[in-house]
Amino acid sequence: MRSRHMPRMTFPLALVMTLFMAATVRADLEAQVRRAMEQAKLGDTAVAVSIRDTSDGTELVEISDTRGMMPASNMKLFTSGAALHVLGKEYSFRSVLARDDKTLWFIGGGDPGFGDPKLLKQTSWVDKNGVTHDEMEIELLLDQFVNAVVETGDRHFEEIVIDDRIFDRNFVHPDWPRDQLDKHYCAEVAGVNFGLNVLRIDARPRPDARPDISRLTPRMPWILPENKATGRKGKGQVTTIGVTRPSGSNKLTVYGNVIDPVSVEVTLSDMPSVFARLLYTRLQEAGIQVDRVRLAQPDDPMISENVALLKVRTPIHSVLRRCNTDSSNLHAESLLKVLGHTVELGPGSWENGSRAVRMAILERIGPEHVRPFRQADGSGLSRNNRVTAEMVTAWLCSFEDDEAIGPTFLESLADRYDSGSFRNRFNDLPGGISIEGKTGHIRGVSCLSGIVSAPDGRSFAFSVLCNEISPKIGTRRAKDFQNRVVDLLADRLMTEQTALGGD
Repeated sequence: MRSRHMPRMTFPLALVMTLFMAATVRADLEAQVRRAMEQAKLGDTAVAVSIRDTSDGTELVEISDTRGMMPASNMKLFTSGAALHVLGKEYSFRSVLARDDKTLWFIGGGDPGFGDPKLLKQTSWVDKNGVTHDEMEIELLLDQFVNAVVETGDRHFEEIVIDDRIFDRNFVHPDWPRDQLDKHYCAEVAGVNFGLNVLRIDARPRPDARPDISRLTPRMPWILPENKATGRKGKGQVTTIGVTRPSGSNKLTVYGNVIDPVSVEVTLSDMPSVFARLLYTRLQEAGIQVDRVRLAQPDDPMISENVALLKVRTPIHSVLRRCNTDSSNLHAESLLKVLGHTVELGPGSWENGSRAVRMAILERIGPEHVRPFRQADGSGLSRNNRVTAEMVTAWLCSFEDDEAIGPTFLESLADRYDSGSFRNRFNDLPGGISIEGKTGHIRGVSCLSGIVSAPDGRSFAFSVLCNEISPKIGTRRAKDFQNRVVDLLADRLMTEQTALGGD
């Protein structure tokens, strides 16, 4: 029995118990994560971890969570999310072929999906006989543009102008590794992109001769790679192939040994000029005479899409998925530059794009998260990017709670059923537990961020950023630790579900 002299409790008992339980959960979960870190034996690896309850944004685990870290491809979360925030889920990239009297204009929209082989496979089209086809190929796409010109009935044009002015003409970021610019993940970024800005070379063995490397996709008869590949057979001989391209040049050299048919890709330099020649060559083959081709100049007029002969659109949700699930750097960089163009109205660049991302961060999660943010490029390939683990989880929570664009963003993330780095990585999660997220990897860096959810809607946002991983430690241990954090969250969701009376 309470004494009448005892002070009355000012907080409801249920609230006190709730606060006590929340503090207990927080301390317990952080202790489990720290124990997993110790067991992972990561040595001197710099590790930052943040975990939030998405229902209210409460941060449950804070391990070096405000330390600036290289995010690698986790930077794509900010690039893609900011693009969606500013452009909206109905936005589409556009590529337009237009006619202005005797001039053909190709107006680029910075579309990374234009000629993207993966997206073309998902594109249906109708031929001149009215037959619908389920897949498009890159040569067929070029045919569509040639046919649009043929149908005008005019067989002579004075010029083709390639208008790539939506972006600047700084195609290569200065931070990117100079010895890897011929690799697909370092594809140049332009106002006119085509076929991922890469060339595929099919190599076929020939008896007693160097392999045949004449088949190129797209077909470019003016590019003749130097053939240094061999066709040696015998014990220990295997098929290997590579191709090099000096920076700023499209002079290609193929090397290796070809016993079996094989394909290899190499990036191309200055895609707007390459596409100009592609279109010019195809029109010549169709009997269309064009006197000259050139890139648009600053004082050229802006041509209205109302005089378009053909338009190609790529919806933003397709670009977001290629950016986040497939981790395509070109798609991320194009999102960043089109964002900068949209906000500041001038040619999109890495500089104005990063300013636009900072603005989106300010609007979505507040100024305290903007201060430590440093963005050099959109994909995370640069080693000068910096984020914190706690701002990653705050960013993810902002989309989990956004009914307007949140579902579009979250659906762009990889899950354990997708191909790529997520596939087979989380197969042992309990039934009903799902994960959507983004991996990230560059030399000495391994990151994983995302959302782990239960069937009843409860979820945790998490970010595990590992930097300064020595070759002796290796990224395998970092990935094992990241996986263990996901397992802990899945176990916590299952335990809470049972405690709440779930199945």
